Amino acid sequence: DCTKASDPIDKKICGNAGLKAADTAMGQAYAALLKTAPDPEVRAMLVNSQRRWIAARNEGLGGGSDGAAIPVSEIRRAMATRTARLSDRSDKGLVAQAQGQRSFLAKYTGGAFAGFDTRCEFIPNDKDQSSYAYQCYGAMHVRNKDRLCSLSTEWATWSLYEYYTVSTIEGDQAKASAVCDDQSGDICGNSQKTSWTRDPGADQHLPALKTDFPKLDVEGAWPLEESDATWFEQCLTSPTYPPVQ
Repeated sequence: DCTKASDPIDKKICGNAGLKAADTAMGQAYAALLKTAPDPEVRAMLVNSQRRWIAARNEGLGGGSDGAAIPVSEIRRAMATRTARLSDRSDKGLVAQAQGQRSFLAKYTGGAFAGFDTRCEFIPNDKDQSSYAYQCYGAMHVRNKDRLCSLSTEWATWSLYEYYTVSTIEGDQAKASAVCDDQSGDICGNSQKTSWTRDPGADQHLPALKTDFPKLDVEGAWPLEESDATWFEQCLTSPTYPPVQ
C-alpha cells in the first residue's frame, strides 16, 4: 500500500514502475504459494520465510554499507529471484523441501530444544558491492530422546563455517557437552587434525539452546549434505557420542 509507504525501499518501489510491477508479481507468487501449503505448520513456515526476506531486503538493499544507493536494477533482480523461488513447485521448492525435512525429522523423537534458528541477509557478492545475494545460515537442532545434535553455520569474511555441537537434555535444561569446528569434510570423525572439545566454555562457537524454535525451516541448513545427514544419524543413535578419541 503506497499510501502507507514509510521505509526508504518501500518509497523507492512505489516511485518506480518497474519495481512496483516486480513487487506485484512477487506478491501474487507468494499468495499462490500459501494456497499450496498442506497444513498450518508449513503455512507458518512460508509466512515466516517471506517476512524474513522482506526484512532482509529492507535492511540490506536499502543502502550500501557506505551509504550509497543500491541500483534499482539490483533490487528488481533480487525481487525476481525471490518470485522464482516462491513459484517453484518442483522437489526443490519450499513446500516440497518442507515435506522432505519433516520426513527426515520423523526418524527421531523431537521435542523441546529441537528446531531451526535461521538468519538471512543480503550479502555483497564482491568488495565493490555491485551485486548482492540472499544468504541464510544459523542452526539446525535435532533431538532424539535426551540428546540434541546441532549443525550451525556462520557467515564471516566471505566464507561459510560449520560447527557441530552435542548437547545433553535433562528435564527442562540443555547443556552443550561437546563441540567441533572441523572444516575438512570429515566432520570431526577420524581426522587427525581436529578433535572434539568436551565440556566447552562460553568462548566456543556454541549455538543458542532454546525451546521455542520453529520446527520446520528449509532456508538455513537445508537441504543437508549427505555427510551431514550421516552425522546426524550417528550423533543421534549411537550409544555414546562423540566417539572416544
